[in-house]
Amino acid sequence: MYYSSSNDASTSNLPYTSSTGNAASQKVTLTRYLSSLVQEQPELRELESLLLSVSMACKTISNLINRGNINQQTPMDRSNMQQNSMTKLDQLSTQVLRNALRFTGKVSTITPARDNPNQTSEKLEQVVRYDDGPSEHQPGVLIASAIDSKYVAFFDPLDGSGNADATIATGTIFGMFEQNNIQPNHQDIPMDKDLDSDLSDVLQPGKNLRAAGYCLYSSATILVFSVGDGTHGFTLDPQLGEFVLTHPSIRIPPRGTIYSCNEANSEAWPIEVQTYLSALKTGNNQSMKKYTQRYVGSMVGDIHRTLMYGGIFFYPPDQGLHPRGNLQLLYKSAPLAYLVAQAGGDSTNGETSLLDVSPERVHVRSPCFIGSPEDIQEMKTYISHEQ
Repeated sequence: MYYSSSNDASTSNLPYTSSTGNAASQKVTLTRYLSSLVQEQPELRELESLLLSVSMACKTISNLINRGNINQQTPMDRSNMQQNSMTKLDQLSTQVLRNALRFTGKVSTITPARDNPNQTSEKLEQVVRYDDGPSEHQPGVLIASAIDSKYVAFFDPLDGSGNADATIATGTIFGMFEQNNIQPNHQDIPMDKDLDSDLSDVLQPGKNLRAAGYCLYSSATILVFSVGDGTHGFTLDPQLGEFVLTHPSIRIPPRGTIYSCNEANSEAWPIEVQTYLSALKTGNNQSMKKYTQRYVGSMVGDIHRTLMYGGIFFYPPDQGLHPRGNLQLLYKSAPLAYLVAQAGGDSTNGETSLLDVSPERVHVRSPCFIGSPEDIQEMKTYISHEQ
């Protein structure tokens, strides 16, 4: 491999180059990195094509978001502008991913529909809030089934799209499984009629993932992924138009001093979680340090910061709108938990590791706790009454 083996995140802003030649020409691009990886592990060749198509789509989505942020409308139009631009960005991001995947000539894509397009808006709102349908901001979740390969992939094209007009971080989340022959005993939401796939291929626990990652669209565009050999980050170099290795072998700090959650929901959380939150805020915890709250509202943004600085991200169940949590297990919590685990972190739904849970449906929701191993272990002592 032609990159530094350092695990020190403090040096991750430096370009990683080979030991010879001009530094600018020796940056390790994603294409070069994957090519070298496949030379060492030929069984990853089919994943290489999928990952490169994802990176191609992410470059385009990044450009769309940056262009969309400079569009100006009058204040009177702002409420409609936000909804229209979110919808447009969601649709464009979904289409970009579909096109990039089909461009490989190796996959067909299917799109989980909303639970029932014939439902009234009132009933649909109930499905979104209390059952397991996609929310208003993520209707375009994709599943890509390889034609001549053993892999199936899934995508959340634009996580946090509601933040896009405020120029706050958004992201694309993806994961890849090997196909299997398990036949579930339940029916899922309808798929595009011109494409076929067995949904059981993606209804697997996160520990079965062969690859997972996210692309963060923020002050920089960063692609972070793992194929089971650690977690690595690539930053989009606007001059090269390529993703360049900048964060090799990321390691999450064992403990952090930041917690990330939607504290507005805290009064409806289980009392054990409220007690844990109080311990973080007062410093009456194992580290004897007060934690600072940081919450973006885009899961990719919050997890990326947690991965870099340590701490804990959580979205517990509550007695109000989210009795089973508000984050989808398959295409949000599980792939991000996998990445954090590959970087030395941990996760749980409050009872078991997020990576051990098989989703019953594509859009099933789950409580979510992801972060530094010591923070997760301490949180468990509150949830399990072991204090």
